[in-house]
Amino acid sequence: MTEDKNKYILSINGMSKSFGRNKVLKHIDLNVKPGTIMGLMGENGAGKSTMMKCLFGTYQKDEGVIILDGKEVNFSGPKEALENGVAMVHQELNQCLERSVIDNLFLGRYPKNSLGVVDEGRMKKEASDLFRKLGITVNLTQPMKRMSVSKRQMCEIAKAISYNSKIIVLDEPTAMLDPNGRKEVLAAVHQLNKQENVTVVLITHYMEEVIDADHVIVMDDGHVVMEGTPREIFSQVETLKKYRLDVPQVTLLAHELKQSGVELPDGILTTEELVNALCQ
Repeated sequence: MTEDKNKYILSINGMSKSFGRNKVLKHIDLNVKPGTIMGLMGENGAGKSTMMKCLFGTYQKDEGVIILDGKEVNFSGPKEALENGVAMVHQELNQCLERSVIDNLFLGRYPKNSLGVVDEGRMKKEASDLFRKLGITVNLTQPMKRMSVSKRQMCEIAKAISYNSKIIVLDEPTAMLDPNGRKEVLAAVHQLNKQENVTVVLITHYMEEVIDADHVIVMDDGHVVMEGTPREIFSQVETLKKYRLDVPQVTLLAHELKQSGVELPDGILTTEELVNALCQ
């Protein structure tokens, strides 16, 4: 079946990647619509991060085609990806902890005025605008080491926005966070998507984090094995277990109740949905 590739901001066709004899990606196809959030799931080693690092230019793919905004691309490295509107926020935070928030945002690319002097006023304005887009306020002069890990993660997201990115890839952004920190970061991501129409690829192994995504892809052993809306994916509990994913407790409970004879719809996503279905 032929699809109109112009309706996608990103298309990956037939991507493969090996490290030595280990074939990590096996002819992957993936499409992302503009202005959406795509959840990319799978256990560790499934190939999620490798695929996105091939997009970002960190790795070079062995086979396949990448189409960005209707044009074929093959970035030689992250710098070229950033210049073309693709940013990636990695799980491991690479920050200068002794320097301020604003320094970390502009390190290596300080804006200068007509006299060639660093324009601190412009830096402060642009930094404030970046955090406003995420729906948060930050002390710009505070050293990074005094900030919570969730706030430091949001600084990395703000830095990604500063490149006027069309697509931001978030690689396990909540992996090192407590539940409150996870909520904070996810709220900022959704704010960015809704207010700025930035396309987001969210790599995660927490299924709860993709409930509000527009589209979900599940990978296993270098293949795309499931694809659909969150409800379509969550309705396949036994298949998710097969791919060793931790099904959210409320979805699992609804599935078990249904198996015991209780009439419930497929793909229950939240506690509220389960309660409402039981009360009908």
